[in-house]
Amino acid sequence: MWFQLSQIRQSIEDQTDIRQLTAKIIAFPPEAIQELEIIRKSLDARHKEINFVYTVRFRLNIEDASGAALLNRTSNLVLSEPRRPVALTSIKANQTHFKSRPVIVGAGPAGLFAGLKLAAAGLRPIIIDRGDELSERIARVDTFWKTSALDPDSNIQYGIGGAGTFSDGKLTTRIKDPELDSILQTMVQLGAPPDIMYWQHPHIGTDLLQTVITNLEQLIREYGGEIRFRHRLTGIRLADFKILAITINGQTTLETDRLLLATGNSARDIYQLLFREGFRLAAKPFAIGLRIEHPQEIINKAQYGKWCDHAALGSAEYQLTYQHQESQRGVYTFCMCPGGMVVGATSEPYGVVTNGMSYQARNSGVANSAVVVTVNQSDYGNDSPLAGMFFQQQLEKKAFEAGGGNYFAPAQRLADFFKQQASTGFAALPPSYLPGTTPFNLWEVLPPVICRAISDGIKSFGAKIKGFDWPEAVFTGVETRTSAPVRILRGESREALGIRGIYPVGEGAGYAGGIISSALDGWKTAERILKE
Repeated sequence: MWFQLSQIRQSIEDQTDIRQLTAKIIAFPPEAIQELEIIRKSLDARHKEINFVYTVRFRLNIEDASGAALLNRTSNLVLSEPRRPVALTSIKANQTHFKSRPVIVGAGPAGLFAGLKLAAAGLRPIIIDRGDELSERIARVDTFWKTSALDPDSNIQYGIGGAGTFSDGKLTTRIKDPELDSILQTMVQLGAPPDIMYWQHPHIGTDLLQTVITNLEQLIREYGGEIRFRHRLTGIRLADFKILAITINGQTTLETDRLLLATGNSARDIYQLLFREGFRLAAKPFAIGLRIEHPQEIINKAQYGKWCDHAALGSAEYQLTYQHQESQRGVYTFCMCPGGMVVGATSEPYGVVTNGMSYQARNSGVANSAVVVTVNQSDYGNDSPLAGMFFQQQLEKKAFEAGGGNYFAPAQRLADFFKQQASTGFAALPPSYLPGTTPFNLWEVLPPVICRAISDGIKSFGAKIKGFDWPEAVFTGVETRTSAPVRILRGESREALGIRGIYPVGEGAGYAGGIISSALDGWKTAERILKE
């Protein structure tokens, strides 16, 4: 019989094996537990008393009557089932229904996981991406950070793995879906740490994520899929509101009757192409702001108290929210990177965009996070579906000019941000942003209403995390690519409204917000296609 036991609390000082803890609670010898797996592990640091809290699934070879007695006498214990192994080929495609190979535009999480599902079913999908394969992409990103030489088609936003390739590799999502387990299991099989299956705030880190991406690409190819780099979508040919073919790089035609648009939230040329072709688009709210950096030690002490140096804890995280009364806007921290760095993430000439990145070890000694404020149609200046996108571009251009016109980012000490004056230096905490920074008054870059909300939000956060309002903390701007500013409207079939055979998926379509939710959206869209 399989059981699930929750609320197993273990002090950070307790080194007892989880199997022994479970056996003690159910009053069975440890050897009676024949199989056990952790399905949830979280950290409870309330009142600075550190406990790990587990939920486990295990099997006992006992009769039904004994199982019923065990359930009656043990709280937080319920019957369970063993983990369902991932089934890549659970749906077999009837290939006679497909006139041509499906094409996926974009090799980020949504595109790759949709491609894996379709390839495993025998449909030999073609994935195209405007960027490069991994080693060349890494080299081009590194060149940009060192020399400010931007490649508009191969950068932090474009290339295999999408924007998540250069990030903290967070795998958190608020979505509850049984298929999430399939995504995570696949990632573990491809090289991700096993603890992503159960840890409360799972992350891979940009270094291990690159291994996962490489193995995922290889698996897609082994199943018969194909990935073509330096292939940019430049045209869509329709007839009777159905996809017939696409144009690549302005000259090559590729026929297909199934097109998945997994282009990410930075492919502004695709939004404009769809707008011209009459697709149903809608401007959507998103958030803008700045990156803040603190010494990781400040965050560790605030979150862990006397346990801040304990080896079992690593770099502390935070997630903070505030409702700004004056503007009635939400202010919150976004994409927090413990032990990470701030990096240049633009994909367009004459723009500056910030993002955070961490390696798996999270050991840089510096914590960073975006502090962002919600914006909506009233901020964009008009009611065009693309108004939010143009609003982003304007802010990124202002940041580029403020940084000196060489992709350096404007930066400011927190004390100077409160005073609305440019900083003169960063002696206590040099900004980690690459390619580099220029001291500037960030109130001249972002709208004043946004800066006021951030200023008040920081003061509120300082009351929650001691030291968050440290005067020497550093702001770097701007953070604009928090989510898509446009939604490509789709129906229950997951096809674009009014157009057959085209499936907008992932973050760029406005239906996901991170690595896992994007991968899941691509995976489920592929399943939908296979069921047709």
